Parts: sequence; structure tokens; C-alpha cells
Amino acid sequence: MLRLDELRAEINGEFFLQEELKNHDVKKVEVLADIIIKPAGKKDLVKLLRLLENSGYPHIVINSKGRVVFPDKRFHGAVIVTDLNKK
Repeated sequence: MLRLDELRAEINGEFFLQEELKNHDVKKVEVLADIIIKPAGKKDLVKLLRLLENSGYPHIVINSKGRVVFPDKRFHGAVIVTDLNKK
């Protein structure tokens, strides 16, 4: 199981616990996330996705303009907010 302190040690960026996405300029999405992660760059995003996938931790990637529907207005997992162009 992946721990938050391990993620923080491996990933450059910002981490927020028990936060509303609307507080992070994410438009049209009202949800309380267990963890919001804003990776510092593309390399950190790739590393973060690999760590989360290998650990089996639920996650989703959105950008601040994306429209995502959360069925119960709650997501139990990491929400990665990025405006990086993924190539």
C-alpha cells in the first residue's frame, strides 16, 4: 500500500487532503476529494501515475476545464489536477 509520505518524497508538486475541487479552480465539478495532487511537471505526472497504478490506489486525472461527473459527489481516491499537455 502506498503512503502519502512516500508520494510526497517521490513527487514534486502540491498535495491537499479532504479538499473540495472548486477550491482549486476546477470548473463545474463539485466533489470532496480524499487527496488532490498537482504534480509540478510532466515527469512528476508520469511517475505519479505509475506509483498509483502499481499500488492499486483509485485515481483520476482531470484538468481545470474538464467536466467530470462523480455519481455520489464524493471520490474515494486521488484526484490529479493538471493543465499539462499529455503527449
